Formats: sequence, structure tokens, C-alpha cells
Amino acid sequence: MKRELLRINHLSDRYNRTRKLENVSLCILEGECVGFLGLTYSGKDLLVDLLTGKIAEGNGKKDIYLGGIQVKDWKELNGYIYRIHVENYQIDDWTVAEYLGLVESGGWGGLLRRGRLEEEAQRDFQELDLDFDVSCKIKHLTELEKRILDLAKAYRRGARIVVIEDEFDGMSRKDIEIFARSMHRIIVGRMGVIVSSHSNLILSLLSDKYIIFRKGRIVKKCQRDYIKSEEQLELYLLGGDTLSGRTENDGEKTRKGNVIYCVSNLEIKNGRKENLAFIRGEVVTLIALDRRVKEKVFMALSGRRSYEDAYYILNGNYYATMDCYELVKERVVSISALGSKEEIFEGMSVEENLMIPSLEKISSLDYIKAQKGIRKMTRANMLGSLETMKAGSLRIHELIQLTLERWLIFNPKVLILLEPFALCDVKDVGVVKNYIKKFQEKGTTVIIVNTRDEYIEDISDRTINIE
Repeated sequence: MKRELLRINHLSDRYNRTRKLENVSLCILEGECVGFLGLTYSGKDLLVDLLTGKIAEGNGKKDIYLGGIQVKDWKELNGYIYRIHVENYQIDDWTVAEYLGLVESGGWGGLLRRGRLEEEAQRDFQELDLDFDVSCKIKHLTELEKRILDLAKAYRRGARIVVIEDEFDGMSRKDIEIFARSMHRIIVGRMGVIVSSHSNLILSLLSDKYIIFRKGRIVKKCQRDYIKSEEQLELYLLGGDTLSGRTENDGEKTRKGNVIYCVSNLEIKNGRKENLAFIRGEVVTLIALDRRVKEKVFMALSGRRSYEDAYYILNGNYYATMDCYELVKERVVSISALGSKEEIFEGMSVEENLMIPSLEKISSLDYIKAQKGIRKMTRANMLGSLETMKAGSLRIHELIQLTLERWLIFNPKVLILLEPFALCDVKDVGVVKNYIKKFQEKGTTVIIVNTRDEYIEDISDRTINIE
């Protein structure tokens, strides 16, 4: 019989007007991986922040038990929670042993300490049946090895619960499946796992069970296999009979006309070069597992960085180089962080954000001419009720719509999106897809630069694996 690791009874908490928990009760058992699902502000992120200590203290009533013993406060509980996140690997010059021990080595004392750390690390790996070179630098590990190493670190620190807040950037589906098998083997009899991810793929591959949140409450607890379809999942996430916008794949779309935009002779990796050409009105997804390759392709396509020997073809004209300002004048625009405040002016209203060019990239004359149309558009959709609100106070799904609406009004020839679903919950995925279709209907070429093909199967005319 599995032991109980974490129990929360009737937790109610309120952080602000949009983030709250109401009468939340759950239990995590040893060897169990539980996926937290929910829309933005559903309560799941607030609970994860409380568990991991990102929010210092909740202000509501709590009844929490760790291993059957009542926990007095969140700080005490935080000491038994380990968080796996891509930020963990920023100090990549440490060795595996140093990373497990979280110390820097220097001088004779450092050498002695390093030797002891390596011995302790080797014992930990033997207990977990893992094969690691304790003297290897973190930067030389694969993305898969880094995540498995983090599980060993959680074990070394005496963690009872591991919280995975990671989109597994740079990892293929096969790698994630290997991690899932390793994770389940390592945590048996030792730890429990909570997965909080924006990716349905990651949640489905890692989780044994789901806990689904809506409006601060838990609305469903079930085995993963109980959820048979995305439509069934959305009914729990959204409530009622409402489903997000979705259209069936119309099959292979007919692409007409010549190439509208091309970046040629771009070195991708290890001297290999690519010619990336795009047809008017098509949706193309570029898949790159390697984070550096993905960012390089986006930077080159968007003109945010120039690369030696690469050149551009736009509307039949050749350019030795193009920066983002020149590209925007030719109506080639890009979004690097859809749903974040980086894409808007926080101190301005929704309407002003729609009318004022981002970072002065767009001619103000275009916006002056379009003002009446913009006001009409804001009142025709959900942004209409928010037109006088400061953009900095918008929630993530409102920021997503504001950013896409601005560029839709601009009517670009080419729209380039970097990981557009990274901050999306299931409802926002449908919103982004619908906007992409709107852009395509207006003749815009949409280029998506992604790590995986998740969410894009039914909207892409072409998928290109860059590596």
C-alpha cells in the first residue's frame, strides 16, 4: 500500500482579485505523479506558488499534512518541495557533483570538498541506479540528463514532493517518454510528483492522475486514462457546454503565387545552411528541438539579428541584410513573447495600444487612418469592454488577444511567431488558432517557430524540421 506524502484539507486562500483557492482538498501518494490542469487564474498556479515558496505566505486557512504529520506553516512545507524548472541549469560550468551539493570549488579546500562531494554523489547515483560521470560539467549533459539529474538532486535534498514546472524545451517526445519512465522508477517509495505545465503532451506523458482546477476550486480528480478526448477535458476546464473554437483540417490547402519572403544561406548548425522560403497566405511551422537553433532561426527571420552570408528576398527584391525596422516597413512583423507584457505599453489603455505602434516600428499615419476601424473592432470583441483599461492590468489571455488584434489591424504580409502557445492554457490555444486563421484569410503568411508540433497539426500547411 502506498504511503501518503502530502495531504491538503479544505484550503482556502486569496492572493488578489483573480487568484484564489476555495475549499481545496487533495492527496499525493509516494511514487505517484499528479498533473495539475486548469486555465490561467484557475487556482492551480497559486497552489503551486504556495507549495514552492514563490509566494512567501498564504493568508487563508490551511490544514496541511506531510507524511501524516501536520505542517505548521508554508515555509516549513517549502523545505520538502523541490522544483524542476529550466532556470535550474543556468550555472552550467559546475560539475554534476557540485550541482548536487550546490557549492563552488576553489583553492585546496575546494579540491578537498570536491572529492567528498563526488563520493557522496556517486553513492546517491548507486542508490538510484543511475549512471552519471560525477566530474562531468552540466553544460555537457543532454536536456534529458539534466532533468534526471534534478530528480537525483531532489532525492539528495530529502524532498518529499517534486514540482515540475518545465516545458521540456529542446526535448523530443521520445526523450520525454524516457524521462517519464526514469522518473517513475526513481520516485517509487521515495517521492511524489506534481506536474504543472502548459503542454497537454507533457501532462499526458508524465501523469498518472489529473487534478483539474476551475475558478479556484478542484472540479475533477481522475486517472489520466479517464480523459478520452480534448473535448472532454475542455468541458471540465471551461465548465458548462462551452468548447474553444476549433475547425477541422481541410486537408492540403492550395498554395498559389510566388515566394513572398525568403531567408537564404542561413547557417543552422555545424556549417549546414538552409534556404527558408514562404508562399503568400500559407501557415508554416518550423520545428527546432535545439533552443539555440530555434532562437537563431527566429532572430534571422524577424531581422532582430544579422548573420554572415545570409540574405533576404522580399517581394522579389534581394537584400544583403534586413533589420526589424526595415522589415516592419515592408509589413513583416514578429512576436517573441505572446501573452507577456513585453509586447504592449503597460501604462497606456487597450485602445491606445491598438492605435500606437509598438516601439515606434510602424508609421503613425497608418494608425491615424485606421482609428475609426480600430475603435469599431475593439467594440466588436471582448476587448471592447476593456478599451479604457490600462494594458498593464490585463490578464494573460487578454494580452494574447490585444497583441494579435494589433497586428491583425496592421494587416501584415508576414507574421512570425516564436512559441506562440508557450503561455496558453487550453482556452487560449483555441484563440491563437482562430487568429492565425484570420491572418491567413487576409493573405498573411504566418511562420511559427516551435520546439514541437503540438497544437499546430490542424493549422499548418507545411511543417519543416530544421535540424
